[in-house]
Amino acid sequence: MKPILIIDAGHGGRDPGGGSNQYWTEKNLNLSISLYQFERYKELGIPVALTRRTDITLNPKSRTRIVRDSGALYCHSNHINAGGGDGAEIIHSIYGDIDMAEKMAEAIREAGQNVRRVFTRKLPTNPKRDFYYMNRNTGKVNTAIIEYGFADSDGDDVNQLRKQWKRYAEAVVKAFCQYIDHPYNNGAVSTAAKMQQKVLHLPVNAPSWRVYAMHAIPIKGNEKGFLRPKKFGGLTYEVLGSPQAHVYIIQTRDFGKVQIYAHPSTGAVITA
Repeated sequence: MKPILIIDAGHGGRDPGGGSNQYWTEKNLNLSISLYQFERYKELGIPVALTRRTDITLNPKSRTRIVRDSGALYCHSNHINAGGGDGAEIIHSIYGDIDMAEKMAEAIREAGQNVRRVFTRKLPTNPKRDFYYMNRNTGKVNTAIIEYGFADSDGDDVNQLRKQWKRYAEAVVKAFCQYIDHPYNNGAVSTAAKMQQKVLHLPVNAPSWRVYAMHAIPIKGNEKGFLRPKKFGGLTYEVLGSPQAHVYIIQTRDFGKVQIYAHPSTGAVITA
């Protein structure tokens, strides 16, 4: 079944994104928001796809091609802003439907985040084209670029995004359901939140990473196999459990459910 919606986690891989600070890297928070929404839409019965599921690099041409080729009618492009402002922003195409963007903005406002603006921007060299490539190059797809707040805000954005990003992500889900007139309920929010509680990111510069069978002691010599983060531009996994400090259970394609050692000193990052 073709998706109605495709969700784009902005940046990724070699591109960390400008909306980063001491608490998060934008690409990782974008991915957490996108994976959360992806699970929610599946729970609500809305056909949905992703431009990326892991920490991979997508150049603008590849990213927009994935959106165009998906067959989706709509796209959320998730981002965290920078530049010293405060509040959420929704950017829609000069040819797009402002109603969807305004519904999202209102829902985010109701969820407790102030909304700075809903707007469009034209390309200075050609005012008949959108300035932002996600609006300009995604074809007939109705793309909304959603900036959930500012990573360098002097206001309350940083604290709000650290503690409430799931609430704002859910607000977008609610607004989109209302926009396409699809039944919405928040009964599954706690399940989705639990599923996305922790995400493990393995860095792009790591050529290999040991994984261990579930029954094995996770020490050198007991390896079940090796992951190749560098080959794939970095790897990202949902954390399924943590049997001991800095040891996590993940589900891999090649080895199934395994243990992995990921102390912060190794370069691995855990996001909530």
